[in-house]
Amino acid sequence: MATTTRQARTVRRMTAGPRYADRPAMRAEERGEAALQPSDGRLRERTRVRAHTWDAGIFFSVMLLLAIGLVALFSASYSTGYYNFKGDSLHFVTRQGMVAAAGVVAMIVISKFSYKLYARFYKPFLAVSVVLLILVAIPGIGTWYNGARRWLFGFQPSELAKLAVIVCFAYWIARDAQSVRSFKGLLRPYGFLLAVYVVLLALEPHTSAMMIVCGIGVCILVAGGMRLWYFVPIGVVGAGTLTAFYFMFSHVRDRFAVWLDPFSDMTDKGFQGAMSQIAIGSGGFFGFGLGQGRQKHLYLPEPQNDFIFASWCEEMGFIGALLVILLFAYLIYRGFRVARAAPDKFSAMLATGITAKLAIQTLMNLFVVTGIIPVTGAALPFFSYGGTALLMQLGEMGILLNISRYMRIDARNEE
Repeated sequence: MATTTRQARTVRRMTAGPRYADRPAMRAEERGEAALQPSDGRLRERTRVRAHTWDAGIFFSVMLLLAIGLVALFSASYSTGYYNFKGDSLHFVTRQGMVAAAGVVAMIVISKFSYKLYARFYKPFLAVSVVLLILVAIPGIGTWYNGARRWLFGFQPSELAKLAVIVCFAYWIARDAQSVRSFKGLLRPYGFLLAVYVVLLALEPHTSAMMIVCGIGVCILVAGGMRLWYFVPIGVVGAGTLTAFYFMFSHVRDRFAVWLDPFSDMTDKGFQGAMSQIAIGSGGFFGFGLGQGRQKHLYLPEPQNDFIFASWCEEMGFIGALLVILLFAYLIYRGFRVARAAPDKFSAMLATGITAKLAIQTLMNLFVVTGIIPVTGAALPFFSYGGTALLMQLGEMGILLNISRYMRIDARNEE
């Protein structure tokens, strides 16, 4: 009788017991592999992605760019620091180094928090960014510097606005992917949010931030499925407006003339562009050597900030400039690779936005210092002096690292 009972239990385990039959499949899923499960008489493939290690390429690229950036900042800023801060040649690099250390810690900590957290709290995040932009535009509250009011007690709200656009656009597309396939869906909420930010940033004014915010939004919308022919009417309207401004306003024509030939107005509007091009051209193939640059000695404006790359080119030459550009290109490639292999729509759009912001801001800075576009206040990520920008950049890299921990195994193994 006992033998018969044991035999019956064995048969049930081998045939009908889902408790035992599912075990191999569960183990396969936990390894991130495809598991085949019976469903309606057919084999259905089910994939589950498990958290794993982050993308080492992103982490080490960020750390290398940060280290090179601090070296470049020290070399470019010690003359300005000595002259403007009572002999303190380390003024800029000391403060940037402390922010960098805090930012690296923040990046590692943020990489441990699930990216899904940002979808849950996108509304408060959006509200805070808009309120801060309103406060910074109020005289007496925002700090006025160099003809603009962009700081609120040492914090730059425009940096938070860039991340808010990324989070909101990613959430809305993940919630309704078809919303970007029509003009009506694009106008609300995407176009409305961009219009709010553009108006608030214009009050500062902050032209480069407006361009970056709009560029980020467009990149996410295209990645989310926006019809490409929508660019035709947008491009026609933009070109028509620019042409009208050119013929209507003399200062616009003067600005274009200085952009095309900065040496025509060396005493005023063309000074920055001219000095930048002199610094880059003087570097030649190998440069003067680290610390041996000349234009940073009170000739090149803002060598520690917007024009730090020009100072780097003067000292390290074409080879040093190419090294930095390749590092940025590799980091951008890894970021889009994470977006392509992201586990869901929200994380894919989030990674796309973060990487697009890095690419747009990097290209804008390089184009400005080389004279490809008119001079605007676009900082070079991980290089230019600025605590708010550096903290936000490292925090965004932390989000990207977290998404990389959930990349699909098949895409992760593709190299």
